[in-house]
Amino acid sequence: MNDFYFNKASIPRECKGSLDLRDALRIYATKRLLHVSDVCLENSHDKFRKEFGHWHMRYANMVFVVTEAIQDVDYLIRSVITWIEQDFENAMTGAAREAAGLCGAELTKIVNLYETRK
Repeated sequence: MNDFYFNKASIPRECKGSLDLRDALRIYATKRLLHVSDVCLENSHDKFRKEFGHWHMRYANMVFVVTEAIQDVDYLIRSVITWIEQDFENAMTGAAREAAGLCGAELTKIVNLYETRK
């Protein structure tokens, strides 16, 4: 990921007002990741959008696993961000690179927001 994606990234307002990191991540996965995935997968004739949507669905599933199954959300979401960075560096298509760059930057912004609240 790079500054381009950090400048482009924005997080839903509901995430900023959330009580804790776990809740903010649930909201992000639902309001942003699943929404983008649904919109993109509706346009199945567009190969880029279809793949972009699949990556968003994949990242939503990862975030939901973190929020539902793990007690140490902060540690594991940082691991997910590292995996997304690896996806970004090793992307074979533009859609994979764009999805990883944007989602990784948004997740990093959310984690940084709640880190400063501690």
